[in-house]
Amino acid sequence: MIRETTKILIVDDNPNNRLAIRTILKGVDAELHEAGNGFDALTMAIENDYALILLDVQMPEMDGYEVCEQLRADARTADTPVIFLTAAYKENNDKMRGYTVGATDYLTKPLDDIILKAKVQVFLRLYWQYQQLQEHVAALKLAALVFEAQQGIVITDANNIIIRVNKNFTTVTGYSSEEAIGKNPSFLKSGRHDTDFYRGLWQSIETTGTWQGEIWNRRKNGEIYPEWLIITQVKNNGVTANYIGTMTDISKYKTAEEQIRKLAFYDPLTALPNRRLLMDRLQHSVDMHLRDGKLMAILMLDLDNFKLVNDSLGHLAGDELLQQVATRLLERLRNIDMIARLGGDEFIVLLENINCADDAAFVANKIIAEISKPFCLLLEKKEVHISVSIGVSLYGQHGITPQALMDHADAALYKAKENGRNCFTYFSEELTIAAVKRIELASRLRLLIERKELLVYYQAQVDIATDKIIGAEALIRWQQPIEGFTSPGQFIRFAEETGFINIIGSWILRETCRQGKQWLDAGLSPVVLAVNVSPHQFCHNDIVGQVAEVLTDTGFPAHCLELELTESSLMNYQDATQSILDNLRQLGVQLAIDDFGTGYSSLSYLKRFPVTTLKIDKSFIDDIPQKQEDMAISATIIAMGHILGFKVLAEGVETPEQLAFLQEKGCDSYQGYIKSPPLPAQEFEQLLRKQR
Repeated sequence: MIRETTKILIVDDNPNNRLAIRTILKGVDAELHEAGNGFDALTMAIENDYALILLDVQMPEMDGYEVCEQLRADARTADTPVIFLTAAYKENNDKMRGYTVGATDYLTKPLDDIILKAKVQVFLRLYWQYQQLQEHVAALKLAALVFEAQQGIVITDANNIIIRVNKNFTTVTGYSSEEAIGKNPSFLKSGRHDTDFYRGLWQSIETTGTWQGEIWNRRKNGEIYPEWLIITQVKNNGVTANYIGTMTDISKYKTAEEQIRKLAFYDPLTALPNRRLLMDRLQHSVDMHLRDGKLMAILMLDLDNFKLVNDSLGHLAGDELLQQVATRLLERLRNIDMIARLGGDEFIVLLENINCADDAAFVANKIIAEISKPFCLLLEKKEVHISVSIGVSLYGQHGITPQALMDHADAALYKAKENGRNCFTYFSEELTIAAVKRIELASRLRLLIERKELLVYYQAQVDIATDKIIGAEALIRWQQPIEGFTSPGQFIRFAEETGFINIIGSWILRETCRQGKQWLDAGLSPVVLAVNVSPHQFCHNDIVGQVAEVLTDTGFPAHCLELELTESSLMNYQDATQSILDNLRQLGVQLAIDDFGTGYSSLSYLKRFPVTTLKIDKSFIDDIPQKQEDMAISATIIAMGHILGFKVLAEGVETPEQLAFLQEKGCDSYQGYIKSPPLPAQEFEQLLRKQR
């Protein structure tokens, strides 16, 4: 390659602009050609091999978009880099359209001399290194055909035992001829190739008499290296006499290839993937999600006030800030998430395999909080503050193609900027509002225990035969300072989805046992206190160890504690359920199945579980005696429970008719407003004292 022949084409209908660019690029190691319109540019691009085309967007007759489209449509110019030159006031409009038609980069007018020259130098280096790589590839092919003394040579006998090696072999492998002769060449194996690889290699030799290709071997010092290997079978009168292997160490070429790949696919400033690699990964992700139906999101980030930092502190400070932003993003996100730099102060985060739309909102909120922290620029020895605006698009809801997802994330980003910046916005406003509400709820949930906003209410459980209180169900209540009481239905499900239920469940278990022990110490009659255990808490925490610890710490008797579990939590995790329940019963704790009849329990499993009580769901009690089917279901549960040896408790008893029916059918106990609503601990204590 002769660098003097490297060419750059400047396309602009204004001669003054072309002259200005030539002046800026004076001294660049390339020939500068000019075209005053799109037609001349296309003709010259086909006749010459240009390393780079600087293309004005606004031109009469044929604008830059059409020129770029035709360049990309012609195989001779399809890969030629094109930098769009566009007016600053049209930057945002031109940017996405330019990338769509195939632009490699863009610059805004008036042109910054330093930036233009620097970018041209980068593209020239990329062009030169690409030409070098092409020469390396050609050299490898030539080396595979020509037997040269500069290559490593190994000769074996018909049994593939080494009988001779040359000096270059010892140089490349580190083994002396004495160490190699008498051995099978397999002692050089790196372990990177499987048996199928070597089987195919020898099959090729036996059928065609030769094999050539890239192979990884191991030097004497343990280093694994790539080499181009040619194995030739030598026959004498039709019988194999020898095998000759010629090897070329291609480590340097591999390094050069990797450097070219980095220049082509990675941003040189931040080392993050660039737009080209992002779009490849995004297309792959779309293909995978079409097959698997999983959720994916794109977050488009734009740094607020970055231009102010750039203008006031200089481009070097701006570059350092971009590098620090990239580092923070990499440190805070998952390894499977892709972070790319589009250019300027724009970044993209690709979130794959997320569970729900809210996951994208939580990530966006985390990024906003992280970028809002001050940055310390070492170069300027100054602390700077910036923020970030984020646009979010979801695969499926906001598009199913890479370009649609990018376009909609970009549109959402501009909504975020219009909304005051330093925030995120979904492409659809409803999702944004819902996500913000859930994030606010999550932040309040994190502090509710610390702020002592949780309360336990107790609803009496009554023995039907004696009408005496024998227990109580502990029910959670959330009392916020301003909003007041929040219904459990408004936050329990969300707490389960986000994992906060483990913290809440642990707190209510400990608080209930503490309160129960306090009542016993006060001389009140023992009652069984029932605590609900969520499926997540039951299956994903060490519930046995947690209960044992709480009982030890509080001194509450194990037989006075009842854990209420739903049918779904028992049946969905059958393999682990039996062992967990057995261990809980060994602690002395009682076990109840809550909301019985609403799930799909298997009686064959149910009778194996060490359960003590079945709780008939309130939905079956509500319409007694109006609905015969509810009466039949309730009577069946009572009878079945007694046959299996369980006690049966009815929930939600509110009328004398309901209580009379349960008495008639032999139900053991009940709870409901007919006796008492859920009460704070102090009022429930008064109820117990009154009974005594």
